[in-house]
Amino acid sequence: MASVTLDRRFSVLPPIKKEESMDVNSNMMNNGENYHRTENSESVRKLSQENGISRSVNLDIPEQPFSSILKKTRQFQEFDSFDKEENLRLEEEIKLHHLEKLMNRFHKHKPEAILLQAGTGFFPAKTLPRTPGCMNLAEFKQTISDVLVTDEYDDYLEKLFMKLDSSGSGYVDWNEFCTYLLLLYRENDYMRTKREIPFLVEPKIRHIVQNRQEQTTKIVAVDGPTRYVTISREGAISVWYPSMQYDKYYIISDDEVDTSQKRRFKMWVTDAIYMPNCHKIAIASTSRDIRFFDTSTAQYFEEWHLFALPDVPYCFDYYYDKRNPNSESLLIFGNDTGDINILRFYKPVTQLFNVPFKNEGGAHKIFMQNLHEHSKYIGHTVLPAVHPELIRQVQFVPDNDMIISSCASPVKSIVISVTSLKKVYVFKIDKGVECFDFSKKLNILVTGSLDHNIRLWNPYVTFKPMAVLEGHGTGVIGVKIHEGLMQVFSYSKEAVVKVWDIKEHALLQTVILKFPSSIHGRMPEHGQFPIHLQPSPQSSLLVTCNDYIGLLKLGRTSIPHSDTVNTHDTQLCCAIYNPMFKQVATGCDSSVIALWDIETGNKSVVLSNAHMEEEITCMTFDSSYRRLLSGARNGTIKVWNFQNGHNLHKLEAVAEAEVTGIMPLLDKKIILAVGWSRQITLYEDSDPDSMYVHAQQTWKGGQLHKDDILTIDFCPPNLLCTASFDGEIIIWDVETEKVFNRLRKGAASNLKKKIEDMSSVTEKSTESDRPKSMNSRPNSRHQKSHKLEKGSPSQWQAMLHKDSQTAPVDKVLFLKGRATGRNMEVSSLVTSEGGYIRFWCLYGARNEMGYFYAPDQPDESILGMCTNQNNSLLVTGDTTGHIKVWDILSYCIRFQDKGRIKSKPLLEAHWRAHDSAIVSVEFAKHDTGDYIISASTDKTARLWTLREGQYIGTFGQKRSWNLKEPTTWAHPRTPWTLNVDSSKKDTDSSTTVSDSKSQLTDGADLDLQPEGDKLHGNQPEKTRIKSPDLVLPPVETKTVETTDETFLGIRVEKELLRKQKDRKERRENFGDITLKKTQQYGKLCSPFQALSVPTVVDIKIPNNMPLSSRMISKGYTSQNLTEDMVMNMDFSYGGRDSPQGGDQVGEPVAPKKVVPGSKAGSREKESRSSMRSTPRVFAAPTLKKHHTVA
Repeated sequence: MASVTLDRRFSVLPPIKKEESMDVNSNMMNNGENYHRTENSESVRKLSQENGISRSVNLDIPEQPFSSILKKTRQFQEFDSFDKEENLRLEEEIKLHHLEKLMNRFHKHKPEAILLQAGTGFFPAKTLPRTPGCMNLAEFKQTISDVLVTDEYDDYLEKLFMKLDSSGSGYVDWNEFCTYLLLLYRENDYMRTKREIPFLVEPKIRHIVQNRQEQTTKIVAVDGPTRYVTISREGAISVWYPSMQYDKYYIISDDEVDTSQKRRFKMWVTDAIYMPNCHKIAIASTSRDIRFFDTSTAQYFEEWHLFALPDVPYCFDYYYDKRNPNSESLLIFGNDTGDINILRFYKPVTQLFNVPFKNEGGAHKIFMQNLHEHSKYIGHTVLPAVHPELIRQVQFVPDNDMIISSCASPVKSIVISVTSLKKVYVFKIDKGVECFDFSKKLNILVTGSLDHNIRLWNPYVTFKPMAVLEGHGTGVIGVKIHEGLMQVFSYSKEAVVKVWDIKEHALLQTVILKFPSSIHGRMPEHGQFPIHLQPSPQSSLLVTCNDYIGLLKLGRTSIPHSDTVNTHDTQLCCAIYNPMFKQVATGCDSSVIALWDIETGNKSVVLSNAHMEEEITCMTFDSSYRRLLSGARNGTIKVWNFQNGHNLHKLEAVAEAEVTGIMPLLDKKIILAVGWSRQITLYEDSDPDSMYVHAQQTWKGGQLHKDDILTIDFCPPNLLCTASFDGEIIIWDVETEKVFNRLRKGAASNLKKKIEDMSSVTEKSTESDRPKSMNSRPNSRHQKSHKLEKGSPSQWQAMLHKDSQTAPVDKVLFLKGRATGRNMEVSSLVTSEGGYIRFWCLYGARNEMGYFYAPDQPDESILGMCTNQNNSLLVTGDTTGHIKVWDILSYCIRFQDKGRIKSKPLLEAHWRAHDSAIVSVEFAKHDTGDYIISASTDKTARLWTLREGQYIGTFGQKRSWNLKEPTTWAHPRTPWTLNVDSSKKDTDSSTTVSDSKSQLTDGADLDLQPEGDKLHGNQPEKTRIKSPDLVLPPVETKTVETTDETFLGIRVEKELLRKQKDRKERRENFGDITLKKTQQYGKLCSPFQALSVPTVVDIKIPNNMPLSSRMISKGYTSQNLTEDMVMNMDFSYGGRDSPQGGDQVGEPVAPKKVVPGSKAGSREKESRSSMRSTPRVFAAPTLKKHHTVA
């Protein structure tokens, strides 16, 4: 079942009181109860079994939400009265004793039979028996009023009854009522515990070949630029790009040759840490030494080697003052005897140690016993016997000079040494502590142990943890705190990452890393520090396992601030209106369905992952407006109770082909579906308890369509219209399932020629251009521009258009008001074909009555059409984003003797509604007036008035509107004038588009301007039609050049993309480039030192300026010398062809004598001619005075 999000603020129901909902979770946390408890699950299961829910509904019953509410409400069992509060909705106020009474009422309900015919003296009365336990609306309202002892909810109970009666039978039983409450309670609890899941993409796993099957001890991140460095246990250093591409590697080795006969043990690396202020990596090993590697250059090298330490350094931590990087820095390390050592570097940026005199190359070796000789730069302090055994981790907190250390001893598992207060806090934990992390901002200490548990501590309360998080199956070997998300990341020995919420103490996500070394059920081996959390802008979690490394990319680490208002994160497929509940349903390509309140524009329900990850292609309501039907690109169809997100039915897919239309017929208890399968499929809709419904391909009229069916519409009582891609239009009689009229037959294709064309295209086209399966042709709503590219059209589209003589039928619409009349010679069907609107009469020999071209630009299409209730106005939405309202009250109501009507009807209104193609327009009748709902591929759905086109708002905007108060509308502003600054930012950002073809095909983030808008140019387009307030905004031009194939080559293109990515990362790190600094001297390239020039002063030419002999010979004097003359002055001494002995360039040159037939002379002549043809450019002097800062 899809996950559902209910927003209480915008629901049809009154909102819930916040204090009431928070008490449940607070009581649970205070009592130390787990999220899933056996007693709660048994109580809910018992209640569900008593109510018979499991027999009728295939539903995963929530455990905690309902049971917690039942437990909370036991204290009210002695009260029978019900007091209404304004901030509480009805379902939340129903207590346990109310539910028990309602269950008894439903079980004891024995309704009287329905009287069909009154009895007489000769014949008994005819009655229809009713099912016990099924209540109608009057009985339901009376029962609820009796149980709650109030009549104040009578109006709301009618809406509640319609929500419960999803089948539209007019009756509600206890199973439906209890199912609705269980779903509601579960979603309420989901909203209380909902958090942003951090890991949204699959992890990247790479093999570290240089480790030679040894574990990775530590991962560190160096900056300038950012690189990940892994150090193996045997000393292999590997460098990685942030994209997990391998860069280079080094090996730690001793240059000295051991000539003694003593046995030497192999060196193992114990820990490593990066020192950012001096760009060094400190690496410790079991050889009792610390090596310092310099990372400031492209090649890393070992600079210092501190050896002969008393004990083995086992763990590191480093601190420096970020405001003063060259001030005193601390390198803290714990050793294998339980001591903590502190190395104080007094001038870390300048120098770490004294530079000894050395003739040979290599690292400077420093003997630990001679460390006092370096007292000018370094100091050493020891905290003895902090732990009884090896120290596993150490961390320094600078606020109060606090050092936190851990070990595996249960006596001193965690020790917090506050040096400023000379106080020590000791934590005792069974099996000790393997890892920990501390956050001063959150004031929380998190520990992980081999007992599989994670503990959250107050750092000053040592005897009891705040919470114990259970969930890992093996020992926890790594924990990290993410302060921005307020989450804890934990890593266990079985290569499993879990995400915990700090406030709720709840498990949010579990990620199982499938390392090759752990697939066969073996317990993988890990280094001492297998986890690393990289902050923004990379925002990644890195873990290691054996000789593999995995990268988990974090999603949004904070709520992004965007001035652009979007309804969904991807392009929409349609927007439909429910007049009963006054709600608008929208669906998008990310398989999300959202319901919005039309009166306020607020979101009420969200169905996430409705069709897994498939694109939603069509949606519709049934005639009772109680159920929502949705179809996807893979052929699946689902029926929803959209008020609580319950999936009522799943309809079988006849093929893995897109569903383009769904038509539920309640009177006949069937559901019809059409699509790219080219078939009319029937589904039985008589059993409300059947989850899976099989498809029936028993349409009696046969499958006459030879191409994909694109659209469908129904006209009561029994007419059905289908149209396909080849232009065929068929009217069906639903009663007989036979053809009623065939308005147009599809264009017959030359099969032999088509096969030849396809084979020729296959040889020339690439694999990405080739159609795949039955979903080869892209949906028309996905095309940014609906006309072929001039010059280089797509071969597949060209072939399809060449084979079909008529344009595809994008939309069919019945004029139901005309069809029900007695006039048989009136047009009652409207079709849209390649931008042409055609009117059809369903009776007689002549069918097509008239047509006209609706868009303003050529080669565009109309994808959305609708009419008002009396069919007097026709609303069209084209692929350029414009909406037009046509007056068709007297258009095509009778045949003309001359032939078809080719003139356009009267245009009532015309405005620009979206930036890209409009996929649907829907008419909405409300108490306050008539409105138009438009949906587009620009990710927005908007609300407009019908006749004037006044902009009310976009669904999803922060500010709500009120249809009864026009002052709350966005009018007279438009979507392009609400925020001029944001529109400029969007225009600038949209000009940079990736060259990747996959992004151009699937890129939901691309916002390209329709090609038809380019004809407008930069001139603002203004149109006034009937309304003085209706002014079209200027059409913005966006030029994006895309090519299917690159002439640069794949390697060159990849290198360019990599450089663009690196440039983008640099700009994120260092900010945008200031042109005032980089272009102080115009377009000339300035050196790096010029970037720090503080001031630039213009200097005027003095009147008594001394002149050179060359300037005097050219006629310059100190009186007539100007800046323009100096800027244009030629100070060059000429080239090879300059006159010998002359200063002026313009002096005549005597021709040089050339011996006839001499090759040298000819070459010189060619050289002179080539130099004459090439213009010579001399740099003009710059009259700027600047102060150079060294």
